[in-house]
Amino acid sequence: MKLKLTLACLLVGSGFAFAQQNDMKNIAATNPPDVALAPLRYLASDELKGRNIERPEINTAAQYIADQFKAAGAKPVDGATGYFQLFSLRFVTPSATGTVSLGSMTFKTTIDALQPEAKDIKLDAPVIYADKDIAAGLPAADVKGKVVLVDMGKVNQSNGSQYFRGMAALQKTLTEKGAAALIERWNTDATFWGEVAGYLGGSKPAGPADENQLPTLIINAAKLDDGVKTAGAKASINISGTGVKDIALKNVMAYIPGTDAQLSKQYLLLSSHYDHLGVAAVPRMEEGKLDSIYNGARDNASGTTAIIAAARYFGKHPAKRSILFIAYTAEEEGLLGSIYYAAHPVTPLKQTVYNLNIDNASYNDTTLISLVGIGRTSADPLIVKACQAYGLHVGGDPTGGELFSGSDNYPLAGKGIPAPTFSLGMKTFDGTITNRYHQLSDEAGNMDMNYVMKFIGSYILAAKYVADDPIQPQWTAKDVYEGAWKTLYEK
Repeated sequence: MKLKLTLACLLVGSGFAFAQQNDMKNIAATNPPDVALAPLRYLASDELKGRNIERPEINTAAQYIADQFKAAGAKPVDGATGYFQLFSLRFVTPSATGTVSLGSMTFKTTIDALQPEAKDIKLDAPVIYADKDIAAGLPAADVKGKVVLVDMGKVNQSNGSQYFRGMAALQKTLTEKGAAALIERWNTDATFWGEVAGYLGGSKPAGPADENQLPTLIINAAKLDDGVKTAGAKASINISGTGVKDIALKNVMAYIPGTDAQLSKQYLLLSSHYDHLGVAAVPRMEEGKLDSIYNGARDNASGTTAIIAAARYFGKHPAKRSILFIAYTAEEEGLLGSIYYAAHPVTPLKQTVYNLNIDNASYNDTTLISLVGIGRTSADPLIVKACQAYGLHVGGDPTGGELFSGSDNYPLAGKGIPAPTFSLGMKTFDGTITNRYHQLSDEAGNMDMNYVMKFIGSYILAAKYVADDPIQPQWTAKDVYEGAWKTLYEK
C-alpha cells in the first residue's frame, strides 16, 4: 500500500511538472522577447512624452494599448465604448502668483508655499504658533479667528500618508474651533519636498466645493523668525488666479472569455496603470545627459507591458475563468482611474473574484517578486508556485504596508475583491529604489530585460493558476476586508 501511494504521488508530481513546463513553453512562444518587450520600449519612449494625462500623447498610449488588446484577441467589454471607459474629472491648478506672509517672512505659491486644495484665498489675521498645543490635543489654545501655524509631521506621523491624514484630522478640529486657516511648516526630509511640490504645485483633482473648508497651506521653512512665534504676530494670505478645467480620461479595457461553463461567469482582473508624470518644467542633467522626460519605464510601462503580454497568452490559451484586462489612467494623480472604475464598474464587481494588479517603482533584487499584500489572500501559494517556476522568490511590501494603499488594487480591495499588487523585487525601499522612482532616469534602456522577461512570465503563470483554480480566492480570516468580501459575494 505504501509503495502504491508513493508511486501515485510521483505520478501526480511528474504530471504537474510536465503541465507547468508546457505552460511556460506556451508563455514563451506567445511572448518571445522582441514581441513581449516592444510595448515597454514604445510606452516609455521619448515620443510619448511621459504619458501625462494633460498631454495629447496619453491618448496615443491609450489607443496603442487598445490595439494591442485587439491584436491579442481580447474583446471589447459590454458597457464600454469600444476598448475604453470614458469619463472626465475636474482639475484645479494652483495660482503661481500667490503669497503667504508670516510676520516678516514671505512665501510664494507653487515654490515654497503649497496648497493641498487649490483655491483663491484672501485673509489677514493674527497667527498663533501652536505646535505644543497641537501635541497636547488643543485643550486650551485660543485659535478662533487665527491662522494656526504648526510643524508638520511631529505628532505620531512617520511617513507621507500619515502626514496628510494627520493634516485632515487637524483641519476638522480647527474648523470646529473657528480657526481662520492652517499653515503647516515642512520639517521632514528636505529631499522629499521637490516631489511634494511637483504634485501639489501642478494640476490635481478638485476637492469638494465646500466654502467652509479650512484654508490650508504647507510652507517650506528651515526655521521661523522669532517674531512669528510671539503674541501679536500677523499673517496674510493673498492667492488669486486658481485655474479650473475638466480633463477627459480613458481607462483601457478588454476581456477574454473563459472556457469552463461555470467558472467563465467569474472574472480574474489583470490591471496596471499606463499614465506617468510627463515632462519636467526645467530640463536637468541626469546620468550624464540633459533630460526633461519622465519616461516611466518601470513605473509603469513595465506593468502595462505585462498585462498586454498576458492578453497575448490568454488569447491563444484561454483559462477556465474569464480574464478582464484594465489599463488605468490617472494613477499618478491619486488612483483616479481605479477609483472611478470601482464606483462605475463595467463588469459587475461580484463577478470579479480576484485582482492581480501591477504597479512598479523600481527594483533592487532580481531574484525577487514583491507581492504587496502577501499573507492577506488565499491565492498566495499559487503566486509563489508560479514565481518559483521562473527561479524567483516572493517577498512582501518593504514599506510595511504603505504601498498597498498607494496602488490601483486599493479601490477594489475596499469593495471586498481580493487584490494584491505584483511588483518588481524590492528588498528595501531606499535610495536604490528612489534613484529611479519618479526620476527622469526611469528609462527602458537601463533595465535588466532578462529579469523583466521573468517578471512577465511569472505574472502570466500566476494569473493562469488563479484563473484555473476551482476554489474562489478570498481574504484571509480577520483581514480588514473579510467582511466586505462576505457582503460582496454573499458568503
